[in-house]
Amino acid sequence: METLKSKIFHFATQTLGFDDCRFTTPELSDALVIYKEWLDHGYHGEMDYLKKHFKFKENPELLLGGVKSAIVLIKNYRNTLEPKINTRTKLARYAVGKDYHFVIGEKLKELENFIKNQNADIKCYAGVDSRPIAERSLALKAGIGFLGKNSMVIRPGLGSYFFIGVVLTTHTFEPDDVLKWDCGSCRLCIDACPTQAINNDSTLNAVKCISYQTIERKDPLSADEIKQAKGWLFGCDICQEVCPYNTTAPLTNWKEFLPESGIGFDFFEKRKLEIIPKDSAVYRSRARIIQNHKLANELI
Repeated sequence: METLKSKIFHFATQTLGFDDCRFTTPELSDALVIYKEWLDHGYHGEMDYLKKHFKFKENPELLLGGVKSAIVLIKNYRNTLEPKINTRTKLARYAVGKDYHFVIGEKLKELENFIKNQNADIKCYAGVDSRPIAERSLALKAGIGFLGKNSMVIRPGLGSYFFIGVVLTTHTFEPDDVLKWDCGSCRLCIDACPTQAINNDSTLNAVKCISYQTIERKDPLSADEIKQAKGWLFGCDICQEVCPYNTTAPLTNWKEFLPESGIGFDFFEKRKLEIIPKDSAVYRSRARIIQNHKLANELI
């Protein structure tokens, strides 16, 4: 007899098209100790919302009373076979298609509805990284992948170019096993980072990270930072580009994440930056992008 867990897995992977669907318990005591130390070091920079989110990650009951399990889903967004982006000014691969918050969010709603249709008593709380869910830690605990030295979740055969979605539920599911794997002696990502943002303990100093500087920080880049960013104006994929696990990763099969469905890789070269689609990941950072782009054109 097919279990509810197997029904959810098949619906998520076969009907919705996620690359994997795994189950775990929501408690994260060990991971949260490391996360608290990361916050205490100030590695989060101006991302004050991460401090505000901590209590929800520490106690998911605040998000969903009676929570028993977490369903973790991933979707590959790799949208170019070239190992490196070679445009003069660059934006991260995840941002060239439609905003994943909208795309993944809609899929999670469909999964929620499916679960409730199977059992109306089950309550759910779903989201991606914009909600106070410890999605990376839950992905590691569920066996989605292992923690890379660049702090990304890496999955053998898929690499690290994937989004993570989580559905917290009040139903108890049998948890899946953790994936026991690591990067070994490889440190290509650490050595390749031009701002030395990657620590030696698989954590990231976001203040130094180009992605943080071009997306999260309130102030535009300085002239020195523009030069150091090597053309990256929204996000950065350097630590992922050099990762051996990404060299053979497949292309995404979701058209929403392809460049032709969004703003494309040539956005900074050919588009009018004042006209930024609201369903793109760059929309919320449009003011700083325009300033950074203007300075980059003067310096690069």
